[in-house]
Amino acid sequence: MSAWMPFAAGAAVTACFVLFLVGYRRMRSDAADGLAVDDLVLLRATQREEAKGLRPLEKLASRFVPSVRKALGQKRVADLQRRINEAGRPNGMTVDSFLRRLVMWYILALPLCLIFLGQGNVVLAIGPLGVPLLMTFGGLTGARRKRADAIDNNLPDFLDILAVTVKAGVAFRPALARVSDRFSGPLGDEIKVVLGQLQNGASIRQAFTGLKERNAASSVTQFVAAFLQSEELGAPLAETLNTIASDMRRESAQRMRRKAARAAPQITLITSLILVPAVLIMVLVGIVIGSNADLGGLLG
Repeated sequence: MSAWMPFAAGAAVTACFVLFLVGYRRMRSDAADGLAVDDLVLLRATQREEAKGLRPLEKLASRFVPSVRKALGQKRVADLQRRINEAGRPNGMTVDSFLRRLVMWYILALPLCLIFLGQGNVVLAIGPLGVPLLMTFGGLTGARRKRADAIDNNLPDFLDILAVTVKAGVAFRPALARVSDRFSGPLGDEIKVVLGQLQNGASIRQAFTGLKERNAASSVTQFVAAFLQSEELGAPLAETLNTIASDMRRESAQRMRRKAARAAPQITLITSLILVPAVLIMVLVGIVIGSNADLGGLLG
């Protein structure tokens, strides 16, 4: 194995140098070169303006984005777009910006993989390849969960106020606009999007179906299904909203109970890992000091 070490190290250094030359060439070239007509849609004028403010490493990563997008296929790109929409597009995130960040992390991790591979350690060489996925998809999943929890917490109160407003004689759309102004955060933003779609000619089913597709919160799915059903059957709107809010509060209480049940073992584990070793160390140190044992002679 030691006889192959110089060859492997030389191959790793050569690969790093070749990758540097290829990356530098892609950074200086135009991303539209060699692309098909369908792929040119990815390079709109607005995206070109955004690319001017990118750092050199981000510019280098952006050259690989069209190829990565083509390799993923339309189905995976659509699924990624759905995940980004459910996360609320944090910091104006798009599919291209997400893929650019992913490629950038892989560019940073690849030299480390080659170094470990040159040393003959395959396990450590494979390990850094999972870090970019954790950094990108982990952050996106966390943003989706946080946004869904915020909507789940605010939606019952939103429906109660909307029911009171409708009972007062205000029409549904003006009531929806008035109540949405009282709520900030993701729920208010989503309702404003729905109102914009309704003002631009979309039907109620289309607007609220889009609301369900853009959000991963279970309460939104429940609300849209019940609301559309009452809209089609002609049920009283205020009573329907109150019923939906009551069901959501009951489900939210059950969800809190499940979270509390899952938190108890975690707290016990953390307590065991932190307190038990500290207590054992204190007891052992006290025993050693109290017994006046000669540790030097005992340990040789």
